[in-house]
Amino acid sequence: FFSGDKYVLAYAEYKTTNYIVPIKKKSRNSELSLADQGFNTKISRMQVKIEHAFGILKERFYSLKSIPVRIKRKEDVVKVNAWIRVCVALNNFLM
Repeated sequence: FFSGDKYVLAYAEYKTTNYIVPIKKKSRNSELSLADQGFNTKISRMQVKIEHAFGILKERFYSLKSIPVRIKRKEDVVKVNAWIRVCVALNNFLM
């Protein structure tokens, strides 16, 4: 589903690929570098803001708590993304 310079930020358990950038995780015998610590801090701040935004949307639009679509094909992803975008647009309109 990704092309060009698109990517996903992921938890440390995910493996780095061309389109997945995981949070940095320290190895058993070493500490994270200051750059990696800074990266993780910035990512975790964004994650908290994103989770708060979704929490607000889920309170306003109960349908987001359990979207009735199983993602099996690309069309399913398109449908779910459209559903979320409509809720965001309605939320912005209502604000």
